[in-house]
Amino acid sequence: MKKTWILAAGLFTATARAQPEATLFPSDTEKSEPSMSVWVQPVGALAYGLAGPLLDDTGGNTYFMLPVGLNVPLSPTQELVFELTPFVSRQGCEGPCSTRALALSVGSAWSLSPHSSRGSFFIQPKVMGMVSQDEGVTDIGVWDARVWRETGSQLSLGLDVGYRVKSEHLFLAFVLGGSVGRGWNVPVTSSSLFFSFFDWPELPRKDKWVFDLNLNLMRIGASF
Repeated sequence: MKKTWILAAGLFTATARAQPEATLFPSDTEKSEPSMSVWVQPVGALAYGLAGPLLDDTGGNTYFMLPVGLNVPLSPTQELVFELTPFVSRQGCEGPCSTRALALSVGSAWSLSPHSSRGSFFIQPKVMGMVSQDEGVTDIGVWDARVWRETGSQLSLGLDVGYRVKSEHLFLAFVLGGSVGRGWNVPVTSSSLFFSFFDWPELPRKDKWVFDLNLNLMRIGASF
């Protein structure tokens, strides 16, 4: 009986000593566990911000856009990707006019090289929806003006391809892509509602097929 107690005490002591080592030095499986990430796309925001002064020497045009996103891991090779993009602009039309828009996309990013220590190529099919509203005032005479408002929407299927740099806390990915879909009440001279932001807001409109290019190029944020 005494020998049994001595053996049990020895096993307990060995287990207690081994536990801190497992915590301090996690296995390779624990190290590779995917993490949730939040990010922004600063290249697109900067490009839209500079577009106002570049397209209008008087400085009357201003554009603001900031794509933000969230990656939720489903497995070591798959992540659910959400992206939200608000857009606001003020322009000098025949009178003052402005645009407000909101785009939302949901996709699934698939890693093509999950075991690489440096990074991984990925593909991301996605669905994107968008609504926008243009409004303004047009002078139609010396003493008269007309207030107008136009609302448009579109729904598209897209594909992004890119390369994600692997880091414990930094999220960094380089991305290119495009999408095609159907738009409603889109300016006739624009390929989509996204590109209509730089067009004359009060142009004739119609329902038509639309296409976009993903020119945001880079996603940067944090993983936790």
